[in-house]
Amino acid sequence: MQDKTGELKNVKYGPLPRAGMPVQVQCVGFKCMAYLDKEGKWRDLFSHQCLERFLGVVPTRFSPRA
Repeated sequence: MQDKTGELKNVKYGPLPRAGMPVQVQCVGFKCMAYLDKEGKWRDLFSHQCLERFLGVVPTRFSPRA
């Protein structure tokens, strides 16, 4: 998330999920549903493409607890 000057804000994101578990993630400029693959890379849930510029897991009511 960016403020009006384009600087990235300090945002507290949720804990990382186990591999294969779908969660909402924040990337630079957008949010989407994604999962961690077995190699530890973030992938889009629907296209399975590797996500670049990942910022963090968006905490939700259903996010896994640490």
